[in-house]
Amino acid sequence: MSEAQPAPRFRQHAAKMGELVARQILEDIVEQGLSAGAGLPTEAQMVQAYGVSRGTLREALRILEINGLVRVRPGRGGGPIVGAVDPHTFGRTMALFMQMGRTRFGELVEARVIMEPLMARLAAERRDEAHLRELAESMREHATLEERDEASYLAVMQRFHGVVAGLSGNGVLDLFGRALKEIYTERVVAAERRPERWEDVRREHQAVAAAIADGDAARAETLMRAHMVALADHLERDYAGLHDEVIGWW
Repeated sequence: MSEAQPAPRFRQHAAKMGELVARQILEDIVEQGLSAGAGLPTEAQMVQAYGVSRGTLREALRILEINGLVRVRPGRGGGPIVGAVDPHTFGRTMALFMQMGRTRFGELVEARVIMEPLMARLAAERRDEAHLRELAESMREHATLEERDEASYLAVMQRFHGVVAGLSGNGVLDLFGRALKEIYTERVVAAERRPERWEDVRREHQAVAAAIADGDAARAETLMRAHMVALADHLERDYAGLHDEVIGWW
């Protein structure tokens, strides 16, 4: 009599088996506290542990890989490793749904106008030391920025908003804020910049950063709202076509 296969370690639902295994792998990553880059068990070990076929396991890993939560290294010594919580990948998924929903770029900007002042307020209230050092580094990048370099300008200016999102101390706002920023940057990078606005943006960022560093939550929120409203007005005035454009998946 052949030895029975171990029973799957998860409850059966209507979802496909590959999705159930992907869910269990993710739960195990979280429960074990594995960080990005950590190796996962071999395919043979995972087939044994989860009690599924190789095809089902590979489907599960593919689901996680598409979402950037697992990376599979090819070749000898390769195999699955833990991925990262990447706002860029999450932003791509959001953009896919936004395009299907015919969401306009102006609506994305409006969402940022609503969210980012709140994140700035929370950043000033919570003032995590590690993120404050990151904010100070961002300000040093601002100070040395060459205004004629459009690529560097965009990278530095958008990185600032990501730092503030992290300073909010709220994982949901952080992930959504950074993802919206990624979608915004992906589209705006192809649009013409107006050099006369660059110095204004730098001053506005410096003022918000100072309010956060001082712990002045009300001022940080007010300054960030004014900054985001100015950004929205600029886009609507000078890039009306972009404002009404449906967000596209990239």
